[in-house]
Amino acid sequence: MDILPWVLLATLGLTAGTAAGLLGIGGGMLVVPGLFYIFNLMEFPSNLVMHVAIATSMSVMVCTATSSIVAHHAKGDVQWRVFWKIIPSILLGVLLGTILDNQLSSDWLKIIFGLFLLIISLKLLLDFKPQSKSETLPKSAIINAVGLGIGFKSGLLGVGGGAISVPFLIYCGLPMYEVVGTSSSFSLPISILGTLAFLFSSDGVSSFPGLTGYIYLPALFLIAPFTILGAFLGTNLSHIISGEKIRTFFALFLLLISLNMLFT
Repeated sequence: MDILPWVLLATLGLTAGTAAGLLGIGGGMLVVPGLFYIFNLMEFPSNLVMHVAIATSMSVMVCTATSSIVAHHAKGDVQWRVFWKIIPSILLGVLLGTILDNQLSSDWLKIIFGLFLLIISLKLLLDFKPQSKSETLPKSAIINAVGLGIGFKSGLLGVGGGAISVPFLIYCGLPMYEVVGTSSSFSLPISILGTLAFLFSSDGVSSFPGLTGYIYLPALFLIAPFTILGAFLGTNLSHIISGEKIRTFFALFLLLISLNMLFT
């Protein structure tokens, strides 16, 4: 058996975790395209590649989100009042996103994910930081709309909701440590529900070796522990390495990935 894909999977987990710990960025935006390329190397059926990459990324998130929420709760960084207000609409969004994911072709998912990475890379390069505008939470209708957006994006693309939740929580006037902790707390219910949805929405592809639903279990079991290790390393490196230089390099790297996914 060729050992290269398994080395690449372990390296992917370590890299994604380190980036998450170092830059405070969800690892899914690296895990999904990384799995896409590795699964192509492993000669997965082309009509399944993006679905399996997204679903496997979602299942990896269960492990990383569990350790994250425990750590942030212990520090008192989670604003549970906000969590309980927004989580119902987030979960509804996750269900809608996974349903649409199951309806789209792998090619369309690749294009959508490429556009998502393009937006994130430009946001990082421009160093966009929303300003706090309010000292109180918005009306319930706005909270529910934002929650739907967070969940829908996560369910469709297999990534965390930080790209939307962090700017929103900053806008709501939360201090930065609560923004990070509360945003991280959304990832656990998102990943649990998303994983369950992908397990039962696979249209019978689970007969493919290693697949349970759309989740490729060998990749899950290999990536998850390396992601957790990488997050620990990244958190420690953040006190040593200049985050701004790394952020620019990472943004350019995401830009290259996005262009490759869009035009290849």
